[in-house]
Amino acid sequence: MKKEFITPEGDTFTALDGINLDIVPGEFFVMLGPSGCGKTTLLRSIAGLEQPTSGEIWLGNEQIDQLPPYKRRVNTVFQAYALFPHLTVRQNIAFGLEMQGLKAKSPEVVARVDEMLELVGLSEFGNRHPAQLSGGQQQRVALARALAKKPDVLLLDEPLSALDLKLRRGMQTELKRIQMESGITFVFVTHDQEEAMSMGDRIAVFNRGQVAQLGAPRELYAEPANRFVAEFIGEMNFLSVTEEGGSARTDGGVLLEQAALVSPLKSAESVTVGIRPEHLHVSPNGSFAGEIIASEYIGTDLRLCVRHASDEKLWARVDADYDGPRNVGDTVSLALAANSVRAVRS
Repeated sequence: MKKEFITPEGDTFTALDGINLDIVPGEFFVMLGPSGCGKTTLLRSIAGLEQPTSGEIWLGNEQIDQLPPYKRRVNTVFQAYALFPHLTVRQNIAFGLEMQGLKAKSPEVVARVDEMLELVGLSEFGNRHPAQLSGGQQQRVALARALAKKPDVLLLDEPLSALDLKLRRGMQTELKRIQMESGITFVFVTHDQEEAMSMGDRIAVFNRGQVAQLGAPRELYAEPANRFVAEFIGEMNFLSVTEEGGSARTDGGVLLEQAALVSPLKSAESVTVGIRPEHLHVSPNGSFAGEIIASEYIGTDLRLCVRHASDEKLWARVDADYDGPRNVGDTVSLALAANSVRAVRS
């Protein structure tokens, strides 16, 4: 699928280019990427709020890209919850059902609203107004309203971005529970890689209007397909190396033993390799000896940045209770774990 926009200056901007995705029914599918990468444009295209320049969108056996939004079996939860302030929680949830011609006090609507209130954990808040709820509770109401119409697919456009960190993490768990209990396909857009990793069954990493890699969270982290994904998912150190007798030598002259390589390099091959900070540990006989130029305590870990004599820099993560050299200016050496150095293609 392709989507182009015309800028005010008359230039053509390609927001989506060659997108081809197959989302499995009943999965929690995440579209992840930086701002402007095309993920929200694709979500809006599925919802019917944008029209693709070319390509098709199918929901099951039905092609929906030519259908108006109200005829698509999808519903959307936006970043702004857009609750009606003058309506109660129950009335907000029932609103979509009433638009389908059902009576607000009919047994069907009452039962459906009760079911949604229980699903999102707000059974005791049905008669309150949105202003009487916390941000997390308002988010649940918006979710309940979207689910009440029993869509085949629920689209969520960064719905947690306005919440504080603690509340956001709690809602991540709740969203995953609700998705599993409802069995509805969730398509979730976010720029937060930790959020994506904690909830997604599969993740599509977007970059400049294309899917850089698609896979399960563990696959994206352990086997990034290219440098963009390696940098965007978690943390990664990058070094330029050349194959040398089955091992690899960095541009700074450090020899990386063959046991540290995930897979052998081609003879005399020059490549960029990536090393996760957690695969480096402090050791008296470590390959990388140098000065600590940054030390960051983050509660569960201590992050150390070590500058080797060749001016190569490596970040390492060690236990928070590590009592060795840890301050800026201290000298320390870092050793590599086995199978921790992976060639990273551009």
